[in-house]
Amino acid sequence: MAARVSTIWFLGGADARTELSKYPQPDQTEALKIAMSLYPDKEFESLGPQPLSMAATVSPGYVFVGAYGRVSVVCSSELSTFVPSKLPESWHLSAEGGSTLLISSVPETAQGSFALWENGELRRSFSAIPIDIVENLGIPQTWELEFWAGNHPLRYPPGILPDPQSLPFHPQQFAESANLEWLGFRYTGAPREHELDTTQILLWGFKIHRPGEALKPAPPAPVPVPEQAPTEIPMPENMPPIHDAPAAKPRGRLARYFGFK
Repeated sequence: MAARVSTIWFLGGADARTELSKYPQPDQTEALKIAMSLYPDKEFESLGPQPLSMAATVSPGYVFVGAYGRVSVVCSSELSTFVPSKLPESWHLSAEGGSTLLISSVPETAQGSFALWENGELRRSFSAIPIDIVENLGIPQTWELEFWAGNHPLRYPPGILPDPQSLPFHPQQFAESANLEWLGFRYTGAPREHELDTTQILLWGFKIHRPGEALKPAPPAPVPVPEQAPTEIPMPENMPPIHDAPAAKPRGRLARYFGFK
């Protein structure tokens, strides 16, 4: 996965793929409620609906929330963690009987991470860069087997030897497959058959502010000054015609030079 992704999903006993395939509209009131529960000491400026394809690349100072009944998602830069098992419990919002899914991908470090909690218990957690596994907890999922078997090897340019510690797959591609298996879509490439379209999944965006921080108003647009046609000055009646005054003749040596006497 070459895309930047920083998301956590809360499934209240619902099948995410089925629920998201309806492309439901995000609930603004519930989205703000979730944002306030995660950042209780902050204030928020609404940015309106934004597609998941953009929201997943969230920058610091922003949060995007999609609330669709029994399925919710939060995009925050704080979720780009190397150790998913250390994620604070305040981020575990799934109700009893639900699941929490973390998907993180950081292109700058080639890091890929994912984690699964069920009923509040961590079932699977993985995080790595191409030459080092940072965390590998729980029993691997069935869909992981082809990666561990070497069916998705890292590719190197001609003449470049692989690092002896290289994994048999790219961690970002591994995280992308977790996202596809659990949620039904990928962030890279056009959607394939039966895959969801991230440009059609909408989240509500918020800019995060400190309490009392004044929002900077947009600068006023310049007011165009209309061009005016030159005003004609009326001439008095019976006014004699105006003739150009004769040019002064040069005198002295200049006069003789130009042929004046």
